[in-house]
Amino acid sequence: MSDLSISATEHGKLRVFELDDQLVTEIGHSGSLDRLQRALGVDSLNAEDVQIARVETLGDLGLSGLLREGYDVTPTAEEAAKLDALEGSVALIRTAAFQAPVTLRGAGEAKLVATFTEGRAPAPKFTPLESDAAKGVLEGPSASAKPTSSFVNRLLLIVMAAMAVAFLWVFFYYIGF
Repeated sequence: MSDLSISATEHGKLRVFELDDQLVTEIGHSGSLDRLQRALGVDSLNAEDVQIARVETLGDLGLSGLLREGYDVTPTAEEAAKLDALEGSVALIRTAAFQAPVTLRGAGEAKLVATFTEGRAPAPKFTPLESDAAKGVLEGPSASAKPTSSFVNRLLLIVMAAMAVAFLWVFFYYIGF
């Protein structure tokens, strides 16, 4: 791979790198992306935007299917054939993984295979509910609901109890027994 510059304004790109088996082994043993960073010649990678996949484990989906389903990328027939013919492991790296601007330098262990522009996921399609319970309109209370008589009765009871307590307090305070 020749040097590849990524500008500070670049976004929405997905790069596919074919990885050397020794590099994949070292990444697996260390549990970090430090070795991949050195292979690409960058200072850091955001792990949330890096996916390393073994092509053989993708089964019938294939690498082109993973890009279609997981990243909303539709490779051409020629690109899909090239991607599905890859063996070993690949790294799928979004632009957001790099602290742009950056220049990628390949040491032969991570070879750039393709660069794609990620699409936007389509809005979900909702199907109408077919149950009888889902039909019709729910009706709530009218907007001009008046206080019920039980509320008024409670209010009068509280006022009368307060008056009785006040009467008894005055009676015992001034007259007493």
